[in-house]
Amino acid sequence: MCGITGLIAPKSNKQQIAAILSRMNDQIIHRGPDDAGAVIEHGRGIGMRRLSIIDVASGQQPISNESGDVHVVCNGEIYNFRELRANLESQGHRFSTHSDAEVIVHLYEDMGDDFVHALRGMYGLAILDQRKNRLLIARDRLGKKPLFYAQVGDCFYFGSEMKSLLTAEPRLREPDYSVLGHFLQFAYIAEPRTIYKSISRLPAGHLGIYEKGGFKEREYWNIDTTTRVDLSESEWLDRLDALLAESVKIRLQSEVPLGVFLSGGLDSSAIVAYAHEAGLRPIKTFTVGFDRSEWDESADALSVSKHFGTEHHPLHLSECGLRESFENTLCQIIAHCDEPFGDASAIPTWHISRLAREHVTVILSGDGGDELFAGYSSYRGALFAAQYRKWIPHSVGRYVLPGLTQYLSYGLRGSLRFQAQRVSKILRDSSLPIVEAYRDKTSVWTVPEIAKLVQSDARHSWDFLGSEYLPDALWNIMIGEGDLVAKLTSIDIKSYMLDDILVKVDRMSMAHALEVRSPLLDHHLVELAVSMPTAMKIRKGRGKYALRQLLQNKIPSRNAQKGKQGFSVPLRDWFRGTLSNWLNDFVGSAGALPEDVFNLEYIRRLLREHQRGTRDHANKLWLLATIAAWHSQNRGVPQSLNEAKQQEAVPCES
Repeated sequence: MCGITGLIAPKSNKQQIAAILSRMNDQIIHRGPDDAGAVIEHGRGIGMRRLSIIDVASGQQPISNESGDVHVVCNGEIYNFRELRANLESQGHRFSTHSDAEVIVHLYEDMGDDFVHALRGMYGLAILDQRKNRLLIARDRLGKKPLFYAQVGDCFYFGSEMKSLLTAEPRLREPDYSVLGHFLQFAYIAEPRTIYKSISRLPAGHLGIYEKGGFKEREYWNIDTTTRVDLSESEWLDRLDALLAESVKIRLQSEVPLGVFLSGGLDSSAIVAYAHEAGLRPIKTFTVGFDRSEWDESADALSVSKHFGTEHHPLHLSECGLRESFENTLCQIIAHCDEPFGDASAIPTWHISRLAREHVTVILSGDGGDELFAGYSSYRGALFAAQYRKWIPHSVGRYVLPGLTQYLSYGLRGSLRFQAQRVSKILRDSSLPIVEAYRDKTSVWTVPEIAKLVQSDARHSWDFLGSEYLPDALWNIMIGEGDLVAKLTSIDIKSYMLDDILVKVDRMSMAHALEVRSPLLDHHLVELAVSMPTAMKIRKGRGKYALRQLLQNKIPSRNAQKGKQGFSVPLRDWFRGTLSNWLNDFVGSAGALPEDVFNLEYIRRLLREHQRGTRDHANKLWLLATIAAWHSQNRGVPQSLNEAKQQEAVPCES
């Protein structure tokens, strides 16, 4: 695990390349505090910062082939490297280390660009091929590891984090505020775009090649929602059990201490159970507890810990402590993300990652279970909505039944009135076209609200998303073949999971030099789950049927039957209480946000409404706070986690 960097600047000498590459590497020392390395030539170079996990003694990067003219740097882990290595050695390849990354350069020699199909793991990698005078970069299928790139004139830059590119070429710092239209709706900036006009994300499951002054991408993997396998329930469970066991076991490979994030929910409990079956002893588990019962899962986590006899490390986060460190934590989060990031659960993730790193270097997590096995209530809601639209005439379903339920609610009190109004909303939402319902379900800000927020002069350039919005890649899934739940879970894997959950996990963990592995996001497991019939995921109104069946005799019953619980912080109350004055200054003061872009008076109105308790704008205000934090940091050139020195740009023709 490490961070990687590189550049091609044809008119620069070796000394210039070395100086720029050194600065790029310095920006990501948190990703790899153990070691650094580089291959530097006239006009090009690749580098890395290493966090030593496998072959600690001799696995330094870059790693080269036998003839020393093909070099690789890799951020991540290749879990099937041992069988790949055995096959390559049988073909005559000679290895100089025991590192998993070394198989990449030899696979590339044998298979060319198709080598990515042989890899099983998480990675952002780069291959510098001196023989063919080309640079290849690639990112794993699910996008667990990040990789950014930019081209300025005849120069090309790449890195695991944008801050490396920004320190190499200050001209890359120009913002692209138009992406904030998407960000304000969905709380993340969707790949391949970033907050910077000239910096792009290499999409998940893609590789890119820079040669002869040009860069081209191509996709090498995607989710197929049309695959269907005819198996009995017991056969499905056997196949899932075997693949889960294998997926966890291969992720236990490590020469450094390893643990598990344990929430007490079904997914993380499954990881502990299969790690225990694989022989991991003792299992170190890490849990976040809150002093608010609605956020606290520590009792469920303790139940699993006692069942398996783990070495348990609970972290108790108090509201008082979180509030006191709130501004500092927010600014650290944005500094590590390099752009606005809207998932407030990054706050507890930051804190639990810091605790875990005091004890281990590698951690396993249960991320992906809700998407793979239909754990979110939205999937069950989509099935109901499909039947509702099928059997209820549109005018009756859209207006009559919701209106009647709303009218009847006025004669009720307390929780009954609330429930009736909730039913009315469910019926109204169920009548909407599926894409519009998906947008409304996942949006924080609506398009009309964003139109009020943005100054009229800037509004025309924003990426506004209408009611029929889905990016082309997701729209193709929606209109393609496959059952509804398979399509919706695939869309979430390629949007919310990719651009929110995986970004949060990578940046918050790597900020503390902690490697996170996600067994449920093994691409073989994803392919199996997507091919499962809905009945193996949703049964009797509950999600994760197959996973619950597998775990009912492996984990405590309270955990096997546990429902979904949130993992965040109580922003609504904080922004009305002890953080209200801070929020007014941080978001509502002159200059806090770019005033040629945002309507300050509208923002102040939202602040007043929220703090008076007439409206709940907490999630909207949180997104504005993350933009303000990024705006403040971006005004300081160069932006860095470390104190950066003045630098000269690499000479590039524009």
